[in-house]
Amino acid sequence: MVPGPHKGLRIGLFGGSFNPAHEGHRHVAETALKRLQLDWVWWIVARGNPLKVSHGHYGARLASAEIVARHPRMRVSTIERDLNLTYTHDVIRLLEQRCRSTRFAWIMGADSLSNFHRWASWREIAKQVPIAVITRPGAGPAARMSRFCNTFNTARRPEMEAAGLADADPPAWTVLKAPLNAASSTALRKPSHV
Repeated sequence: MVPGPHKGLRIGLFGGSFNPAHEGHRHVAETALKRLQLDWVWWIVARGNPLKVSHGHYGARLASAEIVARHPRMRVSTIERDLNLTYTHDVIRLLEQRCRSTRFAWIMGADSLSNFHRWASWREIAKQVPIAVITRPGAGPAARMSRFCNTFNTARRPEMEAAGLADADPPAWTVLKAPLNAASSTALRKPSHV
């Protein structure tokens, strides 16, 4: 169930549809691994996404994540599928119950910030775990002025304190600036890439 060692460790949780997983996802995961000084990053392949019409075949998405996440300190998890979970806050709650001495941080690309307030129990997620937001192409003003950013403005930590984010009491979040990787699942699904 739990994808790897966890006792007393700092672990980044990186959830997504990964339809398909690509180098942009790996860039986000590697940036978080290094800058947050994490022991592991667990990729959580979503069983489905209530905000998307099409998710793609789970097996294909899982396979793409396993290929892209090949790294000595990354693991791919099927916890959502295995436990028939749909919502991030439920996954986090379960992991926190099973891994009591683990310090988790949620990892997301900045392109997800503009609609984060549409996630089920998004405020609860922010109060469950610290959140690291990694810059992504096209995020722009919609991300910076998002409902999440406004609601949790006082919980934002300076980027220079990122190394301690996983140890912070939530709500706590930061934005990590990194070289932009333009890879996108949407572009990869276009017919010219099939």
